[in-house]
Amino acid sequence: MRRYTRAEWEQVFDHVLGSRLVGQPAQGIREQSAVQRYEIGSRMEMPAPDYRIFHYCRADIAITNVNYAGVANGDTLHFMNTAVVAGVAGDRNISVVIDPADVAGYVRDQFRGGSITIHTGPIQIVYSIIGNEPDDGTNVLLHLGEPLIAAVPLPTFSEIHENQYNSIVPMTGAGDQSVVAVPLMPITIDNFFWGQTWGKCVCGAAVGGGIGAVVNEASVYFQDDGSIASGTDLAPATGFQYAGYIIPTTSRLAANADSIYFMLQLAP
Repeated sequence: MRRYTRAEWEQVFDHVLGSRLVGQPAQGIREQSAVQRYEIGSRMEMPAPDYRIFHYCRADIAITNVNYAGVANGDTLHFMNTAVVAGVAGDRNISVVIDPADVAGYVRDQFRGGSITIHTGPIQIVYSIIGNEPDDGTNVLLHLGEPLIAAVPLPTFSEIHENQYNSIVPMTGAGDQSVVAVPLMPITIDNFFWGQTWGKCVCGAAVGGGIGAVVNEASVYFQDDGSIASGTDLAPATGFQYAGYIIPTTSRLAANADSIYFMLQLAP
């Protein structure tokens, strides 16, 4: 029988209970904290028979929607070129030029938990970023979770994304946003909280009294303000993000009924 190492067991525990920072107390799903207690994006699974799943988030803007609408990642795309020296196969560090569109400096580990795609030939897709140094005013050094598989000539175009659970903002109904989590309560700006990503969920209805009153309508979608609607309630020429499916029987035997209760399916 295979014996698991301590590190492997710790990885399992972190996957279920969240990766708590050293010296920090536990934080429940209905708490928020001004101090970070877990890794951003850390995962917590509720025990049986609940099994809802949450990821640890940071609010970049106050979340005041008491109807518990979905929230989005507010980070923008960072398009950068490699800098200083060319990377070689096997390197776990890469230096990139600050994106001209970014007006503020990069702080330490701002991109931790994010990713970089490097447009070499062939393209090197979605390398995990485990940390970064503060920028020096021109460049920023990124630390990768795995070695480069090919050399990176200077300069090479790259595409960098923050951790999707960092910089959380309310859905505004304007521009292209995608829901990444559903909070259980209003959240104060810069506070840390557990955002739900899977399981039994309630969100404010976009139209009417809720979802499910239409016979044979099972799919649930997020509107651009983070509220939910059934497929038949959506504008046919507009794309919407899939949220999950209706749990209760709402239209059996012609007993149609609205509901705001559904199975959320964002990130398991």
